[in-house]
This record gives sequence, C-alpha cells and structure tokens, in this order.
Amino acid sequence: MKTSKSHQIEPINQSSQHYEAAEGGLNLIDFKDKIIRQIHIVVGMTIFMSSLAFFSAIKRTPTYQAGFELLSERVSIETKVTSSVSQSRETTQEIGAVALDEVQIKNLKSPDIIGPIVTKLKLKYPEINNDSITSTLNLEADEIKGILKVVYQHSDREQVKDVLEELVKAYLNYSLKRRQSGVNRGLDFLNQQIPRIQTKVNILNYKIQELRKKYNIVNPQIQGSQISQRIDSFVIKQIEYQSQLEKTQKLAALAKKELNERSTTSTTAMLIGTSRYNALLEDIQKIDSEIAKKSVIFSDQSIQIQNLQEQRRAIVSLINLEIATIQQKIDNQIRLEKEQVQAINEEIANTQQNFQEWLVATAQYESIEREITITLKQLDELLIQREALRLESAQKEAPWKLLTLVGEANTNAASVANYIVLGTLLGLLIGVGAALLLESYKNLVYNPNQIQEITKQPILGIIPFNRYYRKLHFLKKFNSIISPYSKSEESRKQDYHKNYTFNNMLFPPIEAYTFLVSNLGLFEKNRNIRSLIITSTVSGEGKSTVALNLAKVIAATGTRVLVVDVDVRNPDNLTSTMALNAIKGLSDILSSDNLNTEINVKNVIQKSFLGDNLFILSSRNASNDVNTSRLLASFKMQDLMKELQQIFELVIYDVASIVDYADVNLLANHTDGVVLVTGLGKLPALKLREAISQLNTSKTPVLGVVINNLT
Repeated sequence: MKTSKSHQIEPINQSSQHYEAAEGGLNLIDFKDKIIRQIHIVVGMTIFMSSLAFFSAIKRTPTYQAGFELLSERVSIETKVTSSVSQSRETTQEIGAVALDEVQIKNLKSPDIIGPIVTKLKLKYPEINNDSITSTLNLEADEIKGILKVVYQHSDREQVKDVLEELVKAYLNYSLKRRQSGVNRGLDFLNQQIPRIQTKVNILNYKIQELRKKYNIVNPQIQGSQISQRIDSFVIKQIEYQSQLEKTQKLAALAKKELNERSTTSTTAMLIGTSRYNALLEDIQKIDSEIAKKSVIFSDQSIQIQNLQEQRRAIVSLINLEIATIQQKIDNQIRLEKEQVQAINEEIANTQQNFQEWLVATAQYESIEREITITLKQLDELLIQREALRLESAQKEAPWKLLTLVGEANTNAASVANYIVLGTLLGLLIGVGAALLLESYKNLVYNPNQIQEITKQPILGIIPFNRYYRKLHFLKKFNSIISPYSKSEESRKQDYHKNYTFNNMLFPPIEAYTFLVSNLGLFEKNRNIRSLIITSTVSGEGKSTVALNLAKVIAATGTRVLVVDVDVRNPDNLTSTMALNAIKGLSDILSSDNLNTEINVKNVIQKSFLGDNLFILSSRNASNDVNTSRLLASFKMQDLMKELQQIFELVIYDVASIVDYADVNLLANHTDGVVLVTGLGKLPALKLREAISQLNTSKTPVLGVVINNLT
C-alpha cells in the first residue's frame, strides 16, 4: 500500500506575490499584514491617547516665560599670555573672566544667589521659594561665544518679569565680585608658587653638580662613545685569545697522543718536544736497528742481545721522563692562555658594568637637565602671570554685560491641536508596538511561505476562504444548540439539505480542490495512490471538509471513493454527519468480535448524496470507555483497511489531529501517505513544528500540505 517511488508530488504554484518572502531587509508586506490583523488594537490605542491628550490640553494651566542674555567679557591680552601655561591652568581659571561652564551654571542656581531674590520678593509673592525659582529657571551657556541665556517661566506673568529683573542685578553683581576675588586669590597663589619653584630649581642644580663630580661628567655623549669603543677593542682581543687557546689545545691533544705512541716521525711531537727528547728518539732507533741486525746472528739469550736490550730499556726510561717534562710544558702553555682569556673576560665585564653605571648616571643627568628646563619655563610663566594679574587688578568694570533686556512674558502652552497630534502619534506608535508584541506572542502561521519553511513539504493545494460556508457552519452549530434532539433523522436530513447545501460548499473553492486532486495524481488512470490519510495538526483546521470535498471531486470522475471517519472520539464531526442514516460505524465494527466483518462493512457503509460514487463510513457510537488507540492498532483494523481497498478504488481516512492523538502514527504505514491540512491564522507555529517532528520521528510518509481558509 506504499506509494511508488516513481510518483513524485510537486508543490503547486498558487501563492501570489502577497505571500512571497522578502529577500533581505525589512519585510514590509509581513509588517503590513500584522498591523492589519491587529488594527483594532492600533485604532483603539490611537483613539485613547488622542482623547487623553485632548483632555490634558483643556485642563492644562498656561505658563508664561521670558528671558534675557548676558555676555561674558573676553579675557585681556595679558591674561591670554598666561592661559598658554598648562601648569598654571588652575590659576588662570580663577583670574580670568567668569567661565560659563557646567559648574558655573550650577553655581548660578545656588541659594547664595537665589536666596536674596526670594527674600526680596517674598512679601509680594508669599509662595515663592528657592525650589519654585530653580525648578523652572533654564540657563543655557555658549562657551565659544561667551553668551549666557536665562529663561524663567511661571503661571503668573508679573512674577516672571519681577524674578528676571532681580536675576539680572544678581548675576551682574556676582560676576563683578567673582572677578575681583579671583584676581586677589590669583596673586596669593602666584606669590606662594614662585618661591617653591625657585627652590626646586636650586635643588636640581645641586643634584646635577653632584653627578658631575661623582662621574666626572663633561660631555656625556663623547664620554659614552669612548667607553663603548674601549669595550669593542676588548672584545676583539677576547676573540683573538680564545682562538689561540683553541688552536693550542688542538695541537696539545695531538702531541700527547703521539708522545704516548712514541712516534719518531710526528712533526707535532718533535715541534713541541725538547732537543733531548729528539736525541733519545734517534738513539732508540739506532739500538732497535742494531738489535735487528744482531738477532740474525745471535739468539735472544746471547750477551750481545741482552746488552742491547738493557741499553734500550735505559733509553726508554729516559724518554718517559722526557715525555712527562714535555706534557708539563704543554699544560703550562694552555694554562697561560686560559689565564689570558679569563683576564680579558673580566676586563670586558668590568668595563660593561662601568658602562651601565655610566648610562644610568647619564640618564639621571639628562633627566635633571630636562626638569631644570621645564621648571625654569614654569618660573618664567608664573612671573608673567603675576605681572598680568597686577594689570587685571586695575580693571574695575564688570566682566558680564547685559545684551538683551528682559522681554515681555508670553505663554508657551501648546495648542489643543498640537496636543491631539502628538497624542495621536504616540498612540499610533504604542498601538503598533502592542500589535507587534501580540503577533509575536501568538506566533500564528498566516501565509504559505511560513508553512513550507516549517514543514519542508510541498504545498499540494490552497483552499480559499469561503464566507458562505462559514455562515452555514455557524447556523448549523446554532441550530444544534437550540434543538439537538427535537427532530427525527429524516427531518434532520431535510434541514441539512435545506440549510447547509453542501453541494454549494465547493463554490468558489472547487478549482482549488481540482488543483489538489491533480497534484496528488488522482486524475491519472494508473494512479499510485489507493488510500491516504487526511489529518491536521490540531482540531478545528477543516480536515473533514477537505476530505469530503476532495472525495467529491474525485468521485465526479467516476472513481468509487470511500471516506472513512477514523475520528472515533468525535462521532459528531462533519464526516460522520454526512452519513445521516448511520446508526453504527467504524467503532462498532472494531469493537465487535462476534460480528461478520464483511457483512458489517457493507451494512454500515452509506452512499453520500454529494455524488453517485461517493461513500462514507461513519465513526458512530464510540463510548467513552473504549480504548480508541487499541482499536486502531488492532489486526482487525488492518484487515478492514485491506478489505476496503479491494472494494473501493480510493479510500480516504479522516483521522484525528496529530498533536492531540497518535492515530496517524498507527494507520499511516498501512496507507499510501498522509496529507496534512493546516488552517491559516489559527495554528501556532510551535504546534506545526511539533506535528512535523512527530511525523519525521515515526517516519510517516507525507504526501504534502493543504492550506485551508486562505483569506
């Protein structure tokens, strides 16, 4: 019952550009769809915020504001000269014009300046205090241009004007006092610093004189170069002595070897040996020659041979003594050369140590010279500053000047229209954000691209949204609630034909089901699919509707089609409802052991009024205590499936949802494949992933996906 490998299910191309995913960048179409789906939240939040802004604008008390500008006087030429000294920057800040920095702005709002203004205006404005002024007092400083802009606002227009006029007086008076006190503090500071710097110069001069005496420093660069050259000459000698030592050691080793062997032809031994040693070697050669000649005539025990042997032993003894003397001579020569190498090494080490000490002393010398230069420059600058301050002390005018007078206080309240516009924009932003958050939280599947990306399966068909069918479906549920048991079976069948008219259920989606049948290859004469399962991820996605409509389209071609309702737990679903006269169904067949299966199947299967070749096997009368999974996994169910396939040309099984039950896993391997029905805008992506994971884990053959209710 497996599908042939040669039959390939190809995905259909029904998706419009509306659902094509954007490649890179922001998906504006997806963003627009999310906003449209949650438009009620966006509109509601926008209306709420604009209404809130409208009422806030109406109830808001208008405030008045006015202001003035002050110019901070530029520093004089003498002061500019001093401001180039980095060391005395603290002093120049005190003696120059009152700087409009952040600290100064805070100082201008301090109780020392605002307090007298409060005291003066307290009688006229009893509620005035420091906080009421500073909380609405705005100071903006342009440090480059030296302009201070003062703005004050209050609900009382007259109070605004009075406070600003007092602030003008207070700020001008403050700047004058600050200037004069700064000059005096600057002079005191310089009079303290100049003696300290002079003392520092004297100490540095003393240190440099001590270094000159200790290391005899005249010209550090020349003296350092001389020491370096001396070290280089010692290094050259070191190399020469070491080379001579190695040469002597090699000759000595060779000579000792030849002496031990008493060689008479070695030039090395003869070169190093004494004249006595060479003469003894000649004597022993002569005796050896004589012994050789006598040995021809006399035997070894003869007196002549014995005398010669005695002479030879005497000469050998002398040679041994002479060898010891020569070896002592060689050792003395090597020792002397080693002492030369050691002496030159010590000389180099001492000279290098002296050179390092010289470098340290030279560095100290140069550091002290640089410090003396810097300190002398500081001393000169401080003297220049003191002279500049003396000139500044003669200036009596205020460093700040009033550029603009206090203007008329005007209201700064925004219009009602501005409030509404701002509230509307804010509400729109909040609404859009809330809509996006809600969409992200729900994480529902809304377009075919999402389904194909999650399932990795071909899309076999897309069933458009049918408003007429939804209306009829709603009426059906409503009527079943009002009178579930009041009508007979025949009356219910008549009402069914009258109110729900499932013949019209296929319009306009009939073309979509035709596409679905074509993609499954069910129009082919030698089709490979004889049985299939229609299921869904969760309940309520329209799998039964798809199963019936699919069966009707196929039955219209003359094919005998059976729809088996395997959703035993829900005997009132759409598939079972189509078999209106069914008293028993699949559950009764599987749960009965004494009933003849073939007879029961023929008796229970009903012909549908939707088509001549369409038959339905209901799932009626499933009791709550029946183990549905056991029934579907039984051999009886397998035998029944084989028998149904022999009777009908195509068997479609309407099976319960994948996530809720294991029915699909129990039946799928006995069919030619599974078709997964997925409803758009209803199914969370997480549930769809869970369903696909279960199908992949159980290795269930999946033919593809059908997308239902595309709006």
